[in-house]
Amino acid sequence: MMKKLILLVLPFVLFTANVTGKEIKYPVSAIPESLKANAKMVVRNYEEVFEIKSIGKATYSATYAITILNENALDEAVFMQPYSQKLQKVHSIRGTIYNQAGEKTEVLNQDEIVDNSYISGFSLYEDTRVKLFRPRTMACPFTVEYSFVVEFDGLLNYPQWLPMNDYNVSVEKSSFRIICPNTISFRYLERNLTEKAEIVKNSENTIYTWSAENLTALAEQPFSESIMEFTPFVMIAPNEFEIEGYRGNCSTWELLGTWTSNLLKDKDYLDEETKNVLRSITKDKINDYEKAKAIYEYMQNKTRYVSIQEGIGGWQPFSAETVDRLGYGDCKALSNYMKALLSAVGIKSYYTRILAGENARPIIFDFPSNQFNHIIVCLPLNNDTIWLECTNQHLPFGYIGSFTDDRDALIVTENGGKLVHTKVYTASDNRLERISTIRLDQAGNAAITSKAKYNGVFYEDKLYFYLAGTDDKKRMILNEINLPGAVLKKFNYRDIRDAAPVIAEDIEIDVARYATITGNRMLVSVMPLYRDGGIPKKVLQRRSDVLIRRSTIHFDTVTIDIPEGYQLESLPSAVSLDSKFGSYTLQAINNDGKVFCIRRLEMKKGKHPPETYAELIDFFKKLSIADNAKISLLKSGG
Repeated sequence: MMKKLILLVLPFVLFTANVTGKEIKYPVSAIPESLKANAKMVVRNYEEVFEIKSIGKATYSATYAITILNENALDEAVFMQPYSQKLQKVHSIRGTIYNQAGEKTEVLNQDEIVDNSYISGFSLYEDTRVKLFRPRTMACPFTVEYSFVVEFDGLLNYPQWLPMNDYNVSVEKSSFRIICPNTISFRYLERNLTEKAEIVKNSENTIYTWSAENLTALAEQPFSESIMEFTPFVMIAPNEFEIEGYRGNCSTWELLGTWTSNLLKDKDYLDEETKNVLRSITKDKINDYEKAKAIYEYMQNKTRYVSIQEGIGGWQPFSAETVDRLGYGDCKALSNYMKALLSAVGIKSYYTRILAGENARPIIFDFPSNQFNHIIVCLPLNNDTIWLECTNQHLPFGYIGSFTDDRDALIVTENGGKLVHTKVYTASDNRLERISTIRLDQAGNAAITSKAKYNGVFYEDKLYFYLAGTDDKKRMILNEINLPGAVLKKFNYRDIRDAAPVIAEDIEIDVARYATITGNRMLVSVMPLYRDGGIPKKVLQRRSDVLIRRSTIHFDTVTIDIPEGYQLESLPSAVSLDSKFGSYTLQAINNDGKVFCIRRLEMKKGKHPPETYAELIDFFKKLSIADNAKISLLKSGG
């Protein structure tokens, strides 16, 4: 997505006059061919100005023009600016639409701007809204030009400049300007820039300007880091800040944690009745681990997640007593509630800020700032540190999974904030083990049974299957198997809840003409289910390091019963692959009328230079060839 939550731009005005005297602006023909290559859209000009008025007030202004080249970028033609009614005002919205030739076809009328709730149906307490405008005609290629102003009254998050924040986007011109009074200080971090900030100081303000031109579109890169890691990027952050009277400083992680701690004061009260319930459910538990587990499950059964986005409430949780009474809250409120429940039975835990998301980028360690979007609980015990996700009623105690694993997080202690690292799941933790049997008849039809155990990241994927309704389960299973003509006969799932949770799966399917019969020969695929054979696509200019985010093991054992009237003619050769990315083995063994195929794939967490990408493709090519191996059966007497 090219859009930013906070934007400001002044238009790059490209116009001429045609023979009729009609104004021509942003004709598609004026875009250099180099910027059209691989592009779904071209940013003609994007200018942003962020003016700091005080530690709690600022103005952000923007004018931008983008040319939509094809339907993949149509969403970017829609003007959409979120805002908080308590903390932000959006005004001075202007918009114009131009056709391929650069002729004006539509002008935004103020009564066409829709003002909607931004999180309707998802939030009970929220003042977050969005200004929205959708052009009436969007015939590609065409150009949209928008401008607007946002006034902030209380802010912690300063805007960032990321001129190329999506794949298949070219940038003709982009600039970012900060105007800051000399009495106020802020910090900035520059990455991947050809030119550093231009700084001009006068008697009242200091003006910082960054700019970029002619950035060519990048094709999406498999196994890639965040696009921020290899494209121009500037992050800015305040030192002192203020939101609705709550003053703070985020020049260090410790001070940011102190501000958060102040928001939590007097938020942990629980009445005596609730404390008695907690004492009752923990009285027979032998240690703090068992007590915490019982309380976590009590919290899960008692509460549900809703979003709370209202002024300082976007930062400050409901009190524990309120959550206890109402039975709902957001990540802040539920985590604070869990912390209070533990405290009531004498167990220490910490409210923790984290950047959540399966593929979230690492936070920038040496640039203290609010780089977080979620709250969890850190529970330090004698022999281990337990992490608790409080917004999910289905995750077992102590399991956070790919949403918040293996990343730095800010725990809020009595001495301020402290960065710590969440649990790193090993390949053994992220494990899929499957045992399958293929029974063939003489026509090559197969009855396949499979028993599998999904651990770690595989557990998370299968949890959706487990929670789905019967019809959805059937559809999801058949889509994943992807065997033409497959008929699902039986299926069953069990959720084994533990700190290392497991989804157990049993399925039975019939597949007509699973084997290929040619003359007297029957060719049988040795890996029937869920092959990993996708080969990463080639990238002409690899910019990103090759990133494998998590270690995993996928282990398959397949037994193939040789049908009556056939005998084994040949087995696939044993395969053994070893690389910096992982290892793969496949072995087929004949044993008294049965063929046993054993496959093991291990992927190793790691980051490798861009030039190793060709090796990764080669590894997956060889793996795919091996996965598609077949045994050959010969008709007896043939």
